[in-house]
Amino acid sequence: MDPRDGRGANAPGPVLRGWDALIAAVGSGVASLSRSIGAGAGTSVPGVVIERLDPGFIRRRARTLTFTTVVSGTNGKTTTAAMLATILEAEGVRVLSNASGANLVRGVVAALASATGNEGAAVFEVDEAALPRVVDSVQPDVLVLTNVFRDQLDRFAEPEIVVRLLSDSARALPAGSVLIANVDDPSLWHAVEDLRPIGFGVEVGVPTTSGHESDPEVCPRCGGALRYRRRTFAHLGAVGCAACGWESSRPAFLIEAAEEGRVDRLRLSIGGRSHELKVGGEHNAYNAAAAIAAASSFGIPPSRSIDALASFAPKFGRAEHLAFDERSFWVLLAKNPVSCVTATRQIESDPRIRAVVVLVNDLAADGRDVSWIWDAGLDELVRLGVPVLAGGLRAHDIALRFRYAGGAVDVVEPDVRSLLRAVRTITQPGDDVAVLATYTAMLEFRRAVLGSRRAGVADATEPVLR
Repeated sequence: MDPRDGRGANAPGPVLRGWDALIAAVGSGVASLSRSIGAGAGTSVPGVVIERLDPGFIRRRARTLTFTTVVSGTNGKTTTAAMLATILEAEGVRVLSNASGANLVRGVVAALASATGNEGAAVFEVDEAALPRVVDSVQPDVLVLTNVFRDQLDRFAEPEIVVRLLSDSARALPAGSVLIANVDDPSLWHAVEDLRPIGFGVEVGVPTTSGHESDPEVCPRCGGALRYRRRTFAHLGAVGCAACGWESSRPAFLIEAAEEGRVDRLRLSIGGRSHELKVGGEHNAYNAAAAIAAASSFGIPPSRSIDALASFAPKFGRAEHLAFDERSFWVLLAKNPVSCVTATRQIESDPRIRAVVVLVNDLAADGRDVSWIWDAGLDELVRLGVPVLAGGLRAHDIALRFRYAGGAVDVVEPDVRSLLRAVRTITQPGDDVAVLATYTAMLEFRRAVLGSRRAGVADATEPVLR
């Protein structure tokens, strides 16, 4: 497949006409109203309206697209999709995407309604629960499955349910579609390996051991104990089972990753090509590997893909840098044990960090169950020895968690704006501050910092975004 051929960047495709143009215009008008009254950026609202007016719009409009990629899994959807879009755009391809993070069906519908007809490819990140319907309606050319971790147990109950959702969606792909999956996730890989997916994995210089954030390390075939030949973090790595002989495959795309000791630096190598990325953490090495593997389906070699990623800028809340009040804030999304542990390791390794803000909400988009904070490796932040400020709706839960870790928070303030004022009293101008935040707390923090510049902020008030 090559999105630059046929209906590519220089060959306009079908534009919205007649009824489709009318309902898209209505959706666009509602989005503008949402922004004008401060009710959100309107990235999902058009999809809600269009779905009500015409439930068949998504299927009908998706049929006009060529070279569609869908990315799903627990962690890394936003960054992987953005990395793939960066690679394609470096090849001269115009990309249609739901780049704001609106990853339910309504977000995909809204993106489809915004298509101009000049796009050479579409890249959508999709929530795991929404994936079956999106795959059925969109019929993607490429499906990328990132990983499965404990996340939003109030929605999914157990990771095994997510594995089943991803596996069933992969089996519903149309003939000729390409499946790309994480070889290093044993339960996910075992669930789809009979479909002959293209695998990606990561090798790190200093492997980690299992922690409280890890899921049970048991063989997905027989339940025996897994043995690791290569390990990155949590339960990810190359594994084998002595009891039944099952083992994970060798990845077709293996990225070598080396931490640079900063939240915004990571050196990656593949096929002899090496580049420093403007994001940190081995989890972003997996996102890059997934994007490079997906790009290969479009005929783009890894060497060109990794060159393109050298210019990649983090998406909102994913090691994003915000300058405010003479301080540098590094915003890291932490929505489950694994994402929080990887974020705390980034913070711990960066000597520039002078304070840490932890923001936890329990709204629908965050997950109502916040018990994951007890498996989230926050003990490392106690050992870091810098001031810690707790905020968000569950600020007092965070304070209690730090007390059990043998430390204490310096400020407990649920209100984000008041917390920002407290940061000023604790830190000095020029200091770097790390912000660990759940999804809606991250959006609230960005809105407080950006103020009138909130055009760059996603739909903070839309409760179903993830």
